[in-house]
Amino acid sequence: MSKLFVVLILKCILDSYNKKEGINMYPLYNSQIQLNEVALNVNHLLQETEFYTKGLGLQILTQSDTEVLLGVGTTPLVRLIQTTIDKSVKESYGLYHLAIHLPTREALGDFLRHAVHTSLLLVGAADHGYSEAIYLEDFEGNGIEVYHDKPVNVWDIREDGRIIGVTEEMAGQEIYELGHDTIPYQMPEGTRMGHVHLSARNSKESMEYLTTLLPVEDKFSVPSGSWIASGDYHHHLAVNQWGGPHLDVRAKNIPGLAYYTVETNDDSVFKDILQKATVLATTIEKRSEKEVDITDNNGITVRVTLNQ
Repeated sequence: MSKLFVVLILKCILDSYNKKEGINMYPLYNSQIQLNEVALNVNHLLQETEFYTKGLGLQILTQSDTEVLLGVGTTPLVRLIQTTIDKSVKESYGLYHLAIHLPTREALGDFLRHAVHTSLLLVGAADHGYSEAIYLEDFEGNGIEVYHDKPVNVWDIREDGRIIGVTEEMAGQEIYELGHDTIPYQMPEGTRMGHVHLSARNSKESMEYLTTLLPVEDKFSVPSGSWIASGDYHHHLAVNQWGGPHLDVRAKNIPGLAYYTVETNDDSVFKDILQKATVLATTIEKRSEKEVDITDNNGITVRVTLNQ
């Protein structure tokens, strides 16, 4: 009997138990998880800090000679960690982009006006059906999405629970005109880490791994990518294989993704994740009774935390 088959049986039993007993949910989209900070190893800590503050509009929450934690208010979003290893972020699997969610369409307009007026280099924009998004990269090439969600009643939600995404032209001028000029620009209260999009060797295998390990399900898939979520959201995580089969497995401390953070507020969900990680034979580093790092075969680490 395969380890994956054993885990799938375990998942069915626990899902049935959770439906009977009830578990703590985050009110936003009835999710069992939420995303917190994304940590990046960087070579140029000062330049990256300037980009994320002056360019992206985040605030410094804590700072040392080797690390900077940035966010909005008391909400951590991005942690920058100094590394001395010289390697391009494009050479290894890991982060495709982190996606920062703004609370309103007007807030996206504020960011777009800031980007235009400060000549911030944008690499794309799109209407995804359920969201409108702007894409850019930081100083070292880490991908970033800044987006807002459209009202749920306009999402393409199918009877089987799938939420279909598209890639169409964004109404850039309309969004720009909704915005206001704010100097200095700062992202508003209510900003959160919306989703994390990963680059992996095989997207189908990674999707199956993530939907086994975490309380998430496949919301939409194509042969080269999957978008997965907990509850009624379009996606908390996504994974693609667009980088091809020959990138390096992510090694510790190399530039790029150090880890992304998944939080649960339910002890049974946290224990369930730990049990599944053990059965899946992934690399597990227990940091405390309420925090554990789990690394997959692409070298991608998810930090799972229990917030109680």
